[in-house]
Amino acid sequence: MKTTFTSIFIGILSILALSWLFINHQEDVSMDLIFDKKIIDGDLVFRSVNTGTLDATHYNEFGIIEKSLGKLYVWDNQNTMKRSFQDWVKEGNGGHIKVYSIKSSNFNISTLELQNGTYSHVMNSEALEFVTESK
Repeated sequence: MKTTFTSIFIGILSILALSWLFINHQEDVSMDLIFDKKIIDGDLVFRSVNTGTLDATHYNEFGIIEKSLGKLYVWDNQNTMKRSFQDWVKEGNGGHIKVYSIKSSNFNISTLELQNGTYSHVMNSEALEFVTESK
């Protein structure tokens, strides 16, 4: 009797654990699918890190998107650390993101600097073209 109860209990826990993993994976896949159709390799992604003092219009971090083997990655603004797109977005603590393509050949990414704590001046420039954003 104990063995049957233990088997049923382990079975139910296994089903719950697999369901949780499947649901979490589906969220990541759906995020990639939404952005994968619009984003190209080399696009810039701006993130508003929700610190409690800034609202969603204060985009204070950026990265460079890399598409590799059907997945999206983000290189940090110093081009030293590569993270999955989902992980990079989640690091923003609930902030928003916007993606832009570079449309000007003389645009120099290494000169991007914060002004008044944001990159809004860059995002509003003629050198970038809006692609998509998180809602």
